Amino acid sequence: MSVATQLGLGDPESHVLAMARSRWPGWVSAHPVLGVVEDLLELPAWLRQADRDDADMVLLTLAELSSPEGGDDVAATGALAWVLLPGVSLLASRMFTLSPRIDQMLAAALWMEARTFRWQRGHRVAANVLMNARKAVMRDLGVGAAADPTWARTIPVAPTERIWEAMPAEPSESAETPETSAQQELAELLDWASAGGVITDEDRSLLVDVAQTADRQRTVRSGRGHAGLLGNDVSAEVAGRRGVAAITVRRHTSRAIQALRDAVGATTAQVPA
Repeated sequence: MSVATQLGLGDPESHVLAMARSRWPGWVSAHPVLGVVEDLLELPAWLRQADRDDADMVLLTLAELSSPEGGDDVAATGALAWVLLPGVSLLASRMFTLSPRIDQMLAAALWMEARTFRWQRGHRVAANVLMNARKAVMRDLGVGAAADPTWARTIPVAPTERIWEAMPAEPSESAETPETSAQQELAELLDWASAGGVITDEDRSLLVDVAQTADRQRTVRSGRGHAGLLGNDVSAEVAGRRGVAAITVRRHTSRAIQALRDAVGATTAQVPA
């Protein structure tokens, strides 16, 4: 069962979407930024070709209408969740091995994030809603960096158990090496960025290729401030595999890295001090 089906959003004539469509003219009247389309059903196509900032303003307005601190309208929650379904469906396809209930878990997390997004000072709505939904599911499953690093590896043992007598004086090191942790964090970052539209799937593939090549070559510096990812040897090797010029690899890599920096910076800016 898909995420859309779990949320009851698989059919444009479903109750929630029908209610959102009927309220769309009123929303447009109160929030002219939504006037980019006449019907809610036209919104996904508009979002795909819209300027990123313009699209974000539309999604932010839906988040405001959805929030209990804004319009408190569950129809807007449904509309926001509906337009974000392509991203969360991509997450589901990449996380399906984690749980047979992954669609159900992502559906619940998506609805919660769409309902409670902090629109007052938020932006990058799609990327942040999807990132937070993914983190919530990973945390619930006790998987990855989103899980509590202590309790995820804790086994309750009664004080009377004799195992305490055999405990070493120094705590043992985590089974997860720094290298494994870094790889996992990179994969999570790229999954989030790809699902949220920060980078394309092609960008993701290129960044993985470049990172693996740089690691294999043990490139440390490139003179460009990108930890060796834009090194000449790295670009040449990747370009040879992909049948393009090395400068093309560097240009696309640099653009994708900058998009990630901007998105992560925007996300960090939302966290209160």
